[in-house]
Amino acid sequence: MSANGSAAIEPRLCHVRKTPDFDGYGFNLHAEKGKPGQYIGKVDDGSPAETAGLKRGDRILEVNGHSIAGETHKQVVARIKERPDDAELLVIAPAPGDQMPDLDVPVPEKTPPPSEAPRDSPSPTEPPKLNLQMTAAEMRAHLAAKKKFDPKKVPMDLRSKFDIVKKL
Repeated sequence: MSANGSAAIEPRLCHVRKTPDFDGYGFNLHAEKGKPGQYIGKVDDGSPAETAGLKRGDRILEVNGHSIAGETHKQVVARIKERPDDAELLVIAPAPGDQMPDLDVPVPEKTPPPSEAPRDSPSPTEPPKLNLQMTAAEMRAHLAAKKKFDPKKVPMDLRSKFDIVKKL
């Protein structure tokens, strides 16, 4: 117990190892602009991250033995990817009463047309908010579905090509 009577929160070392039956580590890394720290967002069920003991809301202190104090989100991601098959994360659970970053930022499934957009929606200059409710595999599938098609690769008959050239 600490001096104020509450249980002391100790950092814990979580050794996350990739497994052949799971794609990646199975957790989202979360950071908020203007607020220090990198946090664990969603942890996938049955993932290497869950097996290693990572919990949603844990703050990362070190990655692979290196302090991440003052590092950017991109630098922390690079540290996690340094080793191809594992990563050691020293994390600490939030203390009772500590303010947590907003790990539940809702992201609409489909963006409404501008005429239907709510008035309090973010301006186009604001960065998009992260959807931490998706697993990494779900996010990859979502992004793959949004990929634009290449019109040059669409099969077209000679008559259609002729009509297009004629319009030019």
